Amino acid sequence: GGQFGGAGPGAGGGGGPSQQLAGGPPQQFALSNSAAIRAEIQRFESVHPNIYAIYDLIERIEDLALQNQIREHVISIEDSFVNSQEWTLSRSVPELKVGIVGNLSSGKSALVHRYLTGTYVQEESPEGGRFKKEIVVDGQSYLLLIRDEGGPPELQFAAWVDAVVFVFSLEDEISFQTVYNYFLRLCSFRNASEVPMVLVGTQDAISAANPRVIDDSRARKLSTDLKRCTYYETCATYGLNVERVFQDVAQKVVALRKKQQLAIGPCKSLPNSPSHSAVSAASIPAVHINQATNGGGSAFSDYSSSVPSTPSISQRELRIETIAASSTPTPIRKQSKRRSNIFTICATVSNFSSTKRPFQLLPN
Repeated sequence: GGQFGGAGPGAGGGGGPSQQLAGGPPQQFALSNSAAIRAEIQRFESVHPNIYAIYDLIERIEDLALQNQIREHVISIEDSFVNSQEWTLSRSVPELKVGIVGNLSSGKSALVHRYLTGTYVQEESPEGGRFKKEIVVDGQSYLLLIRDEGGPPELQFAAWVDAVVFVFSLEDEISFQTVYNYFLRLCSFRNASEVPMVLVGTQDAISAANPRVIDDSRARKLSTDLKRCTYYETCATYGLNVERVFQDVAQKVVALRKKQQLAIGPCKSLPNSPSHSAVSAASIPAVHINQATNGGGSAFSDYSSSVPSTPSISQRELRIETIAASSTPTPIRKQSKRRSNIFTICATVSNFSSTKRPFQLLPN
């Protein structure tokens, strides 16, 4: 299934498709952006038809209690999608987009899981994952988007990242060799000078049966080949250097943005851009990351925002719209959830029947 915890085209800064990739002509970038925009619209518009198809299937479940339980979970998923950060998060809240790459023996999923939860999970996630966490750099809060890739870096990944963490296992030669191959692939899509990088060697799998095979000199030689990036050895079992890796890569992104801002000049910076809007850690609620499953699925963030997710609509307007569309009883508690259709283009709104989502009147 899709990972709703993932990052949409949000309001963050830095490292997007607008930055130059691999030295192509401007027209090529415009076409690439256009294709990406169309793909995003198609992805976004495909969600609700699939959700309504689930509601139809739910109606075929004979056990009414189970039917209602499943429906409530689907409603929760739909609301999480509708109220994702691209619609709710203030423009003054900056993002840091960090990609994690390495093969299935690298220990990267355990590294990410330890950082998010403070616990150790041995299983590697073949499909990767999408995660969110609050991080403070130089006294300012950032929404850290962590993208654990299940394979080699592709063009879309390269265009998305602000920084990359390359991960290998100190007891696995193949994972070590994979890092440089992934680095070369990334460089074929993106200018390496504009992407801060960190190299990580994980100790988790080292044991008497699996001795260390990558010594310190080889690891540091690789870090030099990766444009002299910082090298860390980590251990997710007891947390060695795990926090430092993510804090360091976040610091590098912020420092690069400040350097780029100085090169552009302050006169071209908008007053409400992230560089001018200091957000204290206290002003943003803590981000609660659900503990990932042993299968390494995506974790969902639970963060709130004071910015309304939809245009202000009176209860009377909602009631009139609901009555006109369907005779199904719809309590006030559910009416705001039906506003999800305002995010689709007019041509497709008529396809979303309000009767697809049956509701029951609930006591206050």
